[in-house]
Amino acid sequence: MTRRIGILRTGSIGDHLIAVPLYRQIKEAHAGDTLLLVCNLPAPDNRKLVGPASFLPESLFDEWLNYPVGSDWNTIKETYRLFRNADLDLLYYLMPRRNAMKLWRDRVFFWLTRVPVIGLGKGAAARGAQPLANSNLVEHETDRLARSIAMQARNTPRDRSIDVTDSERAEARAALGQPECAVVISIGTKLIVNDWGLDKWSLLVSSLATVSKIDRLVLIGSADEYAYSEALRQHWPRESLNFCGRLSPRVSAAVLGEANLFIGHDSGPMHMAAAVDVPIVAVFSSRNPPGLWFPLSENKRIHYSIIECMGCGRLTCEDLNKECIRRITVKEVFDSCVAALGSEKSSGNVFQFPRNRANQPRAQRA
Repeated sequence: MTRRIGILRTGSIGDHLIAVPLYRQIKEAHAGDTLLLVCNLPAPDNRKLVGPASFLPESLFDEWLNYPVGSDWNTIKETYRLFRNADLDLLYYLMPRRNAMKLWRDRVFFWLTRVPVIGLGKGAAARGAQPLANSNLVEHETDRLARSIAMQARNTPRDRSIDVTDSERAEARAALGQPECAVVISIGTKLIVNDWGLDKWSLLVSSLATVSKIDRLVLIGSADEYAYSEALRQHWPRESLNFCGRLSPRVSAAVLGEANLFIGHDSGPMHMAAAVDVPIVAVFSSRNPPGLWFPLSENKRIHYSIIECMGCGRLTCEDLNKECIRRITVKEVFDSCVAALGSEKSSGNVFQFPRNRANQPRAQRA
């Protein structure tokens, strides 16, 4: 008998892309059943966010359901009706970490809808990312989610792939031309605290211009990042392309698949680069613990500052002027780019942890 299996997930491009390995494993575990992705659509006024149906492969799910966002009574009733009408036999709860009150609320809600749920057990409130033994890192968000539903996450290029099609590759190649060595940069980010800064990016592009083997600079992102990206092109002497707001998410992924290197912030495009298995150089703020949102890739070079306030979760950082990300130097990132372009694969995962001034009192920091 065919059952209806739901996966509840919320968030942006990156939130869904790091969950793709789990989506595939759940699909395999329920072969022959109908698989539904239940998620909330992004806010209509946020142009950086798009719905998962625009970048996940169609074959991954049989149905896509969108639940409304809000805490008013009408929204709650609409959400209740959605889950009752979905007629689910089982729901996998792949949501961000919740506090005890929100978990209790969700347990009551799904008890009322009569939907059996995996991932909402009594111990779920303590399921934060766990420190990794003998490492500066914590477990990845994918592994935390897998642990919450009693799975062991897989992470291979196939598991995280979004199955770019031949027609999407052809469209990307037509847009790119035929570069010998293309480098893709995405300077976009949802959060100000994650922005390295136009001055740093401009100096990096000027430094990359000295690498003669790079014959094409490509910029991708949302439409509101076009002007920011256009400013970087002024520092590039050879051919460049600004695709911000001009390509669909999946064709942007295909462009990444044709590139020799991706450079960017902690962002949706960074996770998309991991999905198409292109080498990655990423510049992180320290708002999240190290490792939690690093790209799922065997070929990444990560720049992250070990600092006393890391894991703060802040959206802005006016008092410290984003010191964690600003202390990452252009030379450090440039050296990583050169190393990534000089070898097909990195020698394992390479993490750069600047420690200068890490233990100074905040008042002494410039």
